[in-house]
Amino acid sequence: MASSLSKNIDEEWEKFISIDYDNSADDDEDGDDDENGMYENSTKYDEEIISANLIENMNISNGIENQKFIPKSSEIYISTKTKIAYLNKPIDLKQMFWIIPVIKYMEPKNGVIKKQMKFNSNAEEDLLDIKERLKNEHHYEEQIITNINNPNGRIKFKDIRKITIGLSKKDIMSYRSKKKSAFYNCFVLILRIKIDSIFKEFHVKVFNTGKLEIPGIQNDDSFNKILNLVIETLQPHMNETLYYKENTCETVLINSNFNCGFYINREVLYDILKYKYNIQSIYDPCSYPGIQCKFYFNADVDVQNGCQISQDKIELYKNITQVSFMIFRTGSVLIVGKCDENVLMLIYEFLKNILLNEHKNICQKSTNTNTNDELSDDNFKQNQIKTDKKKKIRRKNILISVVDNPI
Repeated sequence: MASSLSKNIDEEWEKFISIDYDNSADDDEDGDDDENGMYENSTKYDEEIISANLIENMNISNGIENQKFIPKSSEIYISTKTKIAYLNKPIDLKQMFWIIPVIKYMEPKNGVIKKQMKFNSNAEEDLLDIKERLKNEHHYEEQIITNINNPNGRIKFKDIRKITIGLSKKDIMSYRSKKKSAFYNCFVLILRIKIDSIFKEFHVKVFNTGKLEIPGIQNDDSFNKILNLVIETLQPHMNETLYYKENTCETVLINSNFNCGFYINREVLYDILKYKYNIQSIYDPCSYPGIQCKFYFNADVDVQNGCQISQDKIELYKNITQVSFMIFRTGSVLIVGKCDENVLMLIYEFLKNILLNEHKNICQKSTNTNTNDELSDDNFKQNQIKTDKKKKIRRKNILISVVDNPI
């Protein structure tokens, strides 16, 4: 009885979902046969429509899911450039160093706030002359590198010291205790320049040949202002007109970085870069935390693959630019080298496409896991890189002496 009732219910349900259901229970046997044939054709047609829609919906949902869970790389950020320029005249370093005026740190104006130079004295008279000149300076520092005073020795007298006159922001704010050395054949000027209503400090190396080396440049406008201030500072102490040769200015180093937006399995990425893309790569986590790679830009070909030029083509291709890039576990990528911005943007797009295409292979999941198989929005956010880092607060004691000058 129960099986018969169940069978009747199933038949009634099949009639209900068919297109010819007319709520009639008085159909004859011939009518039932026709209806069953039409039902079979109808259900087959419906199944095809449902199957097609299901596949289409799955493709759409997968595309949305892939777009949702593959992070977008950040824009490339050029942190600093190191540029060089050449003056039309050589510079007498020792004479020029002492006569360049240094403004006080508290004066809100453009000028030289600090200067440095390494002095090599082979006679005691030279050292006495330096000490005599320092008596006229309000704030100076002497860093003794070498001091030999032995009348009976092979080297009777030798003194090497770095002289620093003036103050900069680093002297007040930095907690660095280790002193840096200095270059020969040049002196250093720390310039203060007002740019966009903000005073900024720039480091300039002035060589005896007239070469100027300026690190920390972010745009050409700042570079031109620095060059103009250097000439304004040196010109009053030169007998001839001083200017810089515009056609000799060039970028010798670019520091840039971007973030791919997800954590990276460095071991897997190293194998992919080396064996799939043939990129020259080194990965030794004991000595350096990132994958160190080199991109070879060949200006003579249209398609760039970054591979090193083979030995048989070295004579054929001479114009090769070598740029280094480092990839870290956190997704940060550094691009460093001597190149122009067009080459830099090409390398950026090249790396961004590799990281995007290999995302499923190199993405390192977060250690936080849930019981659900699918990655929820909360888990996805946890897998993102936390860029907000707590800066360590360091204390520094600054002593200020107030002296009343009689009027």
